[in-house]
Amino acid sequence: MGTASDRARRIAEEIGQRTACEHYRLVLNEEREPLITGSKIGGVPYWPTGKDYPVDSNGDKMLMLMQINCEEACLKAPLPDHGMLQWFISVNPELMYGCRGNYDDQGNGFRIIYHEAIDMNVTASDVRAMEVPSHDSVEERLTPVKREVAIDTVVEQSVMGVNDGHFNRIFFDIVKEITGVEHTDKMWYEYLDNDDCLYFEQNMGMKRPRHQMLGYPVFSQEDARRDIKLHDTLLFQLDSQFSSIDRGEVVMWGDMGSGYVFVNRDDLATLDFSLAYYCWDCG
Repeated sequence: MGTASDRARRIAEEIGQRTACEHYRLVLNEEREPLITGSKIGGVPYWPTGKDYPVDSNGDKMLMLMQINCEEACLKAPLPDHGMLQWFISVNPELMYGCRGNYDDQGNGFRIIYHEAIDMNVTASDVRAMEVPSHDSVEERLTPVKREVAIDTVVEQSVMGVNDGHFNRIFFDIVKEITGVEHTDKMWYEYLDNDDCLYFEQNMGMKRPRHQMLGYPVFSQEDARRDIKLHDTLLFQLDSQFSSIDRGEVVMWGDMGSGYVFVNRDDLATLDFSLAYYCWDCG
């Protein structure tokens, strides 16, 4: 194996400087007991008495994949700093993780729910009495989440990865600035040799598992968004992961894939999730 060229390193450094931003890394903590009012994947969701529970297009109650206690997670703008954010999917057996195919831009098989305030008196027994599904009450094939696990949140820096839909344009903008030559009919990997390509793939935001909010998505294949201008902000990414304790599946999307929810940044500012886009992919 060779080493990356000075040209490749210079381009990568410039991309890193231009795209660097903060994201929230979501750490699955198997050592901590998950709470119904806390951040977690799986299990019984937080749900206040008297509020209509989310249902799919067939009228069936949805399954909660993930919930984030925004105050507990110390979130800041553009995310809410209080309340609860939740990601639900349909468990309709005719769908795959709530999708007909691998995406849903109509909201038929998923919902993003925001609770402005959290009622700390809500108990798991209260919610179970509503007969809502959970990861351990549905067929395993219908949910990527296999266990209930608490989530810790860490603020980190991220840079755009090579399979982000914006990467190619930024790459060749920089190439033009450096060389004076414009390329309009190439992909970034066609411009580099094998060693340089490997350097980019290993260093440009591609490390996994990647559970996160904001930052840049890390796709198993190519950018799965149908409209990258409309859905310009990553709300959630939930990756496949095995247990660090017993190596069993904690999250599994198909063959080691990931699930994503995107929103428009302006909609996020008003906590409007009606046009959110949900997709998943695998290798």
